[in-house]
Amino acid sequence: MSADKNLDLMDEATGSIIIPQNVTKIGNGAFRDVEGLRSIVIPGTVKEIGENAFSKNATLENVIIEEGVEKIGIQAFAQCTALQSIKIADSVSSIGKQCFNMCEKLVEINFPKSLKEISNEMLANCYSLKEVIIPEGIESISPSAFIYDKNLQRVSIPATVRNIGVQAFTGTIKLTNLEISENNKTYSFANSSLMSKDGKTLYFILANVKEVNIPQTVETIQSGSFESFTQKLTVNIPESVKVINSKFSGNVTRINVDENNLNFTSVDGNLYTKNMKEIIRYTQNQQSFTMPNEVVNIRECCFNGSSNLEDLKLSDNLEGIGGFNFSGTKIKELYLPAKVNNINHSISFFRQDVEITISEDNPNLKTLDGTIILSKDGKRLIALTKDLETYNIPNSVEIIEEYSIYSKKKIKEIILPNSVKEIQGRAFEVENLSRVEILSNIQSISGNAFSNCGSLREIIIDKKENEISGAPWGCPFGLRAVFWKK
Repeated sequence: MSADKNLDLMDEATGSIIIPQNVTKIGNGAFRDVEGLRSIVIPGTVKEIGENAFSKNATLENVIIEEGVEKIGIQAFAQCTALQSIKIADSVSSIGKQCFNMCEKLVEINFPKSLKEISNEMLANCYSLKEVIIPEGIESISPSAFIYDKNLQRVSIPATVRNIGVQAFTGTIKLTNLEISENNKTYSFANSSLMSKDGKTLYFILANVKEVNIPQTVETIQSGSFESFTQKLTVNIPESVKVINSKFSGNVTRINVDENNLNFTSVDGNLYTKNMKEIIRYTQNQQSFTMPNEVVNIRECCFNGSSNLEDLKLSDNLEGIGGFNFSGTKIKELYLPAKVNNINHSISFFRQDVEITISEDNPNLKTLDGTIILSKDGKRLIALTKDLETYNIPNSVEIIEEYSIYSKKKIKEIILPNSVKEIQGRAFEVENLSRVEILSNIQSISGNAFSNCGSLREIIIDKKENEISGAPWGCPFGLRAVFWKK
């Protein structure tokens, strides 16, 4: 059940859909973005609800999933911004990642008894959720499960939970009550901190503190620990800390490291590895910053959210720039020195036009017309740096890299040459792109290449049907959007 003809099943007077009893699966994107849909009852004869099956239905308010349904797919109800209530039968044992992402009005949801895992970003950006009581039987809370639930105030975690993924509670800025069962053998909560039972790993700090003195028992600061803060924060790192995986909120204004720590150091409140070869977090948030020449690598999100930063001079010895690094800054020009060989997907995340200049001596990267960054041989598209309505990708390009086409609001058309052989994961992250044509030399398209292209209704492939596997490659409109030319 996945074609446009299924849209005739909706009763326009009531805004409800009646699923026929002979249907066993609702296909990917089958009812995405349907006008006027308000309620759904999914009978137990349906065993599986496909990816994006009901996503982006702006009027959908209530969903009932009856006993017998077993699986709910990735993003099945994502961006249903009016959805208030969903009742899920206990027979459901699998709920896909981002299933209810951006369901802004969701206040009522239950966890079925068969469910063992709360999947990645399953309830992310659910702004109306205030309380979550996780029942006994849930064993795993996946990464970013409740990320940016900004009004969430209380979470209760039972003894059965043995795994809490990184960034599970990042952005829950009003969370003041995090309850861990006394019988839980893996986790503990005290002094605003979610920690391992033995005190060696720090997972999360509540966002309502102004200064954090990390306990002397902590050896690992896990990702998600310091990413939620909306007020100014000082972090004091003791001698015991050996590993820092956490990124830091732009509101962390100073990081102090015990001088006896063998792994990390602080200079002017900025955090570095002890040998100064990696800068982990820039905290000064001044108009300009000159990076020490010892620095070889910039950690992911090091400069993210530095809202005053306009002028950044990179180290002459810099080789790598981690992802998500420059969004939220005021940087308009950036010079990449000769040794830079890895920019991950950091450049793509500038939210405004930026003038990128690359040293002519750089053997790895080059720019084209100030708008495109390519590998030196021109075979890999690494990033688009300007926000234009139309892009003509050069004829030399064979690989469209991960995140290379990201967050550009003006883009309406991308013209790909026949030289393109591979499109990598999440290569396209363009909300307003409605059509893309892929020519005959294509050999591989990653399964999530188009996963956040919310307006993409036409993917035209110059191949025979299913000659390239994985269709619709994460496109929210499912197979409704895929057209084979041969």
